[in-house]
Amino acid sequence: MLTAAVAALAACGNAGSDKNNTTDSASTTETNTMSTKTSIEVPAATRTSFEMKYPKAADVNWSHYETMTVPIEWEWTGWPAMDTSDYVASFNVDGSDYWVWYDDEGDWVGTVTEISNTGLPAAVNNVIQSKYAGYSVVSADKENDKNRTAYEIKMENGKDKIKLLVDENGNVLKKKGNVDDQKIKEKPVKDSVM
Repeated sequence: MLTAAVAALAACGNAGSDKNNTTDSASTTETNTMSTKTSIEVPAATRTSFEMKYPKAADVNWSHYETMTVPIEWEWTGWPAMDTSDYVASFNVDGSDYWVWYDDEGDWVGTVTEISNTGLPAAVNNVIQSKYAGYSVVSADKENDKNRTAYEIKMENGKDKIKLLVDENGNVLKKKGNVDDQKIKEKPVKDSVM
């Protein structure tokens, strides 16, 4: 899921005429560890914040935010609404694909990376094993922001499909899917765990 979205973002960033493929310092930065490609001008403060937060980032592609290319359930994150004046970068660190969002003032909003189910914390795995026995993890994304780390997990058990948002302590924050031909969509009551 994340890989396809990153490919779509990369294709969008390369679409258009060659005039977008500039190499001036305002739009492209190259160091030994970071290669940045963009057809938009990213403010220096945003680039600096990004480079400090992700010094090992490689294959960095900047673009403006587009709702069509978001690899997660944006409304689940609790992050602020974004628009086309905001920035998104896709990049790679140590073989893992990442997405990061910055608002139009250069403030970091959040980061997402696709992880394997072996990368899930023990508390998250315990919830999956105890409450969703028989389900297989199809994909998992780790979502970070200033306030929390959470995991968006897609699971299947035959024709039953569930998507969960679980915090790092194993609390199910949101759940939706189709189970026994019934649509489910739940947001737990505060201080309860599903």
